[in-house]
Amino acid sequence: MERSPNGVATARKRWLPVPAYLALLAAVWANRAALLAWMQSGDASPALMLLLVTGLAFVPVIPFSVVIGTMGFLYGALPGALISLTGAWLAALVMYGLFRYALRGRARRLLGKHRATERWTALVERYPFRSIVVARLLPVVPQQAVNVYAAALPIPFAVYAGASLLGKMPAMLVFAFIGGRLAGDRQSLIAAVCVYAAFLLAVYAGNRIWARMGTRGGGD
Repeated sequence: MERSPNGVATARKRWLPVPAYLALLAAVWANRAALLAWMQSGDASPALMLLLVTGLAFVPVIPFSVVIGTMGFLYGALPGALISLTGAWLAALVMYGLFRYALRGRARRLLGKHRATERWTALVERYPFRSIVVARLLPVVPQQAVNVYAAALPIPFAVYAGASLLGKMPAMLVFAFIGGRLAGDRQSLIAAVCVYAAFLLAVYAGNRIWARMGTRGGGD
């Protein structure tokens, strides 16, 4: 069955962002060591750092906690956290858009290979905002998988954007604080790590209880 001219044009428009994304991914991957070293030198403006952080957020093999800590070391805890949060959030939105519109078939195939439990899928469909927040909070959940999962279901863009922003905040603040205090006292670092660990345990325990409750009650 042949496609109509409008269908072909629509398909081409959907694929237009893909080469740009692949080129960005390849460039960041090829120069990842030099980029991290340059970031640590502190020779760039915050605006340029934001652009770089956004690019690094696309590459899952780069430990983003190192990027956040570097921003905290260079600019202080709050400014560093803000730069990291904004960059990671923008990258997540772009990834969502790519998998939602340009790579929808690919997203569904990836979702099929790494299918979550039926109970978790039901919870996501009923409580999309809460589910994305929890997934962003837990460091054991691959963040790229969250992008694909949200786009494939699909979760509404506004819900995804708001929940991703909220869920990313705690980790950004903690790692930027650690980076900003690397040259300071160890007691504050230990306290920050302990508080964050306790927070993650509370989130994990709450998520387990919530998952056991199943799909009773209303949605978000």
